[in-house]
Amino acid sequence: MIIKQELLKIFRLPIVGILLLFFIIINGLFIWSHSYIKEELSVLTSLVDKYGTAINEEMLAQFGGDYQQISDWVSTIEDLNGKSGYEHPSDLLADDEFFLNPPISDKEFNQLLEYDLIETYYRTAQDIDGIYENVNVRARAEETIDLYGFQGEAAETVRAQFEKLADRKEQLIENGEHKHLFFYGKIYKMHNLLFKDIGMILIFELIILAVLITGAVTNYEFEQKTALVTYTTKIGRKLVIPKLFAAITANTAVIISLIGATLAIYFLVFNYSGLWHVPISSYFNAITDFPYITWWNISFIEYIGLMLLLIYLVMMLFSGMTYILSIWLKNTYLVFISFMVILGLGVLIPGYIPLSTNFSHYIHQTPFFMILNPHEWFMGYSPFTISPYYEVITISSWAVFVAGLIFVSIRRFYRQALH
Repeated sequence: MIIKQELLKIFRLPIVGILLLFFIIINGLFIWSHSYIKEELSVLTSLVDKYGTAINEEMLAQFGGDYQQISDWVSTIEDLNGKSGYEHPSDLLADDEFFLNPPISDKEFNQLLEYDLIETYYRTAQDIDGIYENVNVRARAEETIDLYGFQGEAAETVRAQFEKLADRKEQLIENGEHKHLFFYGKIYKMHNLLFKDIGMILIFELIILAVLITGAVTNYEFEQKTALVTYTTKIGRKLVIPKLFAAITANTAVIISLIGATLAIYFLVFNYSGLWHVPISSYFNAITDFPYITWWNISFIEYIGLMLLLIYLVMMLFSGMTYILSIWLKNTYLVFISFMVILGLGVLIPGYIPLSTNFSHYIHQTPFFMILNPHEWFMGYSPFTISPYYEVITISSWAVFVAGLIFVSIRRFYRQALH
């Protein structure tokens, strides 16, 4: 009953509903701004419907037979000089004059563009084995060390983690995780769109909401000038504990609402049918020559679930930190500013630590730094987050730390003056 009353205090605040609706609209507009590619993406879903996602000899043979028909059609098209016999759609489209002034009908030209995409998927599928033979993880380690300027034991730690990644790469190849069709990352960057761009937007929107909600409910009596009355009743200062649970409940509801609405819009715009169980380590996800390599065989739908779980846990940590600040500061505006300062320092300070000791790695194990790259979670990519258990260690250690500070802060609140 007490928690229900505290929840009513939160949801009576117009700012919560207004911000939630505003963020959903903003996210929807952002997603819609990328909808121009959805027609091109449908080319892949058609291929998946026909061949499945797994790339193997049988699939390539069937795909190759169908692609030969495309080549036969392309060979009949003449360029601006009357020359014909081209083998691939890309051969024709490589001519800028042909591309700008095609001597064919609009329907045929659009068909040629679609075939060009099919060619990209087919030829890339053929080349994957050779591409992964040339992926040198150990060389990547040395490039990373030189790029960031690691020295001493910090450099050795980077080498050790990349050595583990090299073993994981061999396991990945053996399992065939990399040989699955998916939206071509070097063209569409769909992994980055969903997990980096939208993921980051959601994280920072939820930070704003979590800090406002937690600060408002914890400081409600002080800001309404009723603290001297409320905290001297029978329940008294123990009310601070239901406030924590009310903040957790309200934040959970907001997280579900905002993420649920955003993902619903995203998947209404972009069709992922047939792709839910494709491994995130599929080569087609890569946007650079160094592909994404997850530490475990994680499918697309599983990665979404893990991302949502991590976002939720991080928001609970941030809510806990806000709760601590609220007990000490007793003013929502001061709490909001203080939290943003802490967040900024948490992001900036690691950049000033010398890269010659392992402390430069430990200082990055914070939720403040972790939220910067949601598209790289559970992957061997960044030298600061490359550890297989980076996310687990970060969340677990900070959960213990924040829980301890909450306990100390509540004990202090029981004894402190109310004015």
